[in-house]
Amino acid sequence: MTKRERVLAALRGDPVDRVPLSFWLHNFVTENSAAGLAAETLRLVRTFDWDFLKPQSRAQCFAEMWGLRYRPSTERATQFTVTHTPLTDASGVARLRPVDPRRGALGEQLAALAEIRRAVGPDTPIIWTIFAPMMVMPSLLAGGREQALAIARAEPKAMDAGLAAIAETLDVYARACVDAGADGLFYATNVARRDGLSPEECRRFQRPHDLRVLAAVARAPFNLLHVRGLSGRGIFLGARRQQPFARRGPSPHRQGRRRRPARQAGDRVDDGERDRGAGASSRRRGGRACAAARPRLLDQSGHAGGAAARGGGGGSSVAAPRLISDHARRRTPAR
Repeated sequence: MTKRERVLAALRGDPVDRVPLSFWLHNFVTENSAAGLAAETLRLVRTFDWDFLKPQSRAQCFAEMWGLRYRPSTERATQFTVTHTPLTDASGVARLRPVDPRRGALGEQLAALAEIRRAVGPDTPIIWTIFAPMMVMPSLLAGGREQALAIARAEPKAMDAGLAAIAETLDVYARACVDAGADGLFYATNVARRDGLSPEECRRFQRPHDLRVLAAVARAPFNLLHVRGLSGRGIFLGARRQQPFARRGPSPHRQGRRRRPARQAGDRVDDGERDRGAGASSRRRGGRACAAARPRLLDQSGHAGGAAARGGGGGSSVAAPRLISDHARRRTPAR
């Protein structure tokens, strides 16, 4: 099978010749330009020959569109330093307006995507990162996540307006990503959990904006939802049950430990992410154990069928509308 045949067969739930595999990771030095991101991605392609690619865009690129500034890192495993956050209060949130994602930091990401697609050709599927509007918002505020949640609760109309501006921008960006060569999105959120938004708040501040962005790529064959959460803090997948995701698979996560490489995967697709540093791996877990865990996970979500896929980073991922689930991460002590 070709890479594309293997991945798309896995997403359909059809037999595959082997498990499609991909990992991804930050290199905080190379991700600060289109040329650097493309070159690092292609270096990893040459080294590992992944079945599909998830190039690691810099996390701050979305907030940069509304004025965030940062000092790049000079160490591949050390994050950037924020030097300016553009918003200080709810009035600033309410004044946010849509911007053109084909320019600035997001335009740079599109240039990197187009170069990667030209280099790898049509056979390798590529998914491209977009953060949910409610995940972008904390990076715009001086008080970060806590201030974003406080504004949502105290001045919800201001938050509605700000999120709508971000969603409109990301709607256009999502379409541009597909036009530039992406097969779909790696759509990430990190506030749909017990220490973030409540399920009711998710329905107001997450769902409408998520649906707008995801509608832009509804015909793309490979969309993946990544819901980040930490152990004991609960991920609210139930609040997303009416969203257009085919499968759900909650993932436990342990903090403060390194991962060891996966030896055996579940049924279909493995994916992986290392949030910090220059390595990526996933936990070791036998296919039989994954198969045993899967019915319990799917029973909880009310959906039948599924695939166990894993990687670094906490959370849960599901395909939208096709099948993939980013399954259980465990960090094990360094040896």
